[in-house]
Amino acid sequence: MTKARTTDVSTPVRFTGCLLGVALGDCLGAYWEGYPGSELAEAYYEGRFDPVNLRMSPWTDDTAMTTATAQSIIDCRGVDGPDLATKYLRWFESGGRGIGRATYHSMKRLQSGTAWDQVGQQGEYAAGNGVAMRIAPIGLLHTADLDGLEADCKTCGIITHRNDEALAAGVATAYAVAWAATDKLDIETLAVQLAAQLPPTRTADSILQAGQLAESKTPPLQAFPQLGLGGSAYQTMGTVIYCLMYWPRDPVKALVSAVVNGGDADTRAAIVGAICGANWGEEVWPDRWLAELPGAEGIRHLATQLYEVTTNYTPGTG
Repeated sequence: MTKARTTDVSTPVRFTGCLLGVALGDCLGAYWEGYPGSELAEAYYEGRFDPVNLRMSPWTDDTAMTTATAQSIIDCRGVDGPDLATKYLRWFESGGRGIGRATYHSMKRLQSGTAWDQVGQQGEYAAGNGVAMRIAPIGLLHTADLDGLEADCKTCGIITHRNDEALAAGVATAYAVAWAATDKLDIETLAVQLAAQLPPTRTADSILQAGQLAESKTPPLQAFPQLGLGGSAYQTMGTVIYCLMYWPRDPVKALVSAVVNGGDADTRAAIVGAICGANWGEEVWPDRWLAELPGAEGIRHLATQLYEVTTNYTPGTG
């Protein structure tokens, strides 16, 4: 059951809610990643199981690279490309659980000595969701001032994905998180608002399509196949926006729907979790999930440090 939102959600609680939401979405979704989805989704929508009892997997790249992004912002008091690249490489060399193809090849080039801003994968195979999955801390950094948000997203994104679709998905996610963390997120018009921030891309088109499907109350089992369940940026952002807009006042249902429909469930759910957590705060997440989440206290501490950085942050000074 979804917890009721309080009338006043403090910004620090939104920060912890956001980063915990990334990890919850990742760990819940990772267990079902690649699953065809229809059987589990049907069972969920028909009320045949309690989603609070969903099983969790350990962290994958979604949480690991998000926390690395947050730690870099904390250490550098802003977004620093070389430091981000160093932290991503450190994670990669420690095992890189769940790493995507574009990120893998980028890290190999970084190991070989290629400059951090030249290692990112280009072309069709770089049009994935690897930027959007780790970008939430940049959205949080810009809660007080959106100036520089897009530039910071690009600095972070090109380390692994020099592709317009991937970068557009990152920008969309960061805007949504920043709006949510400052109580400026209008979920019912989210698709139109986000598309207006993006260049003409397939990602922007998918976001608008998702909004139309949600507004027309197209059922999830019909909408998800239309939007696509894979790991491309446009498929991921379409399904993310659909989940948010179909359940605009129920973040737990939005997150669970991101999980049970299968495909690239962990990244989809991590992004939904980031936006919902920033909007509703930590208290919205079920106690059982938080109790079972690996590394929850460390994530809370990281979120607190990130909040402290943002309170003194001026764009262009990081």
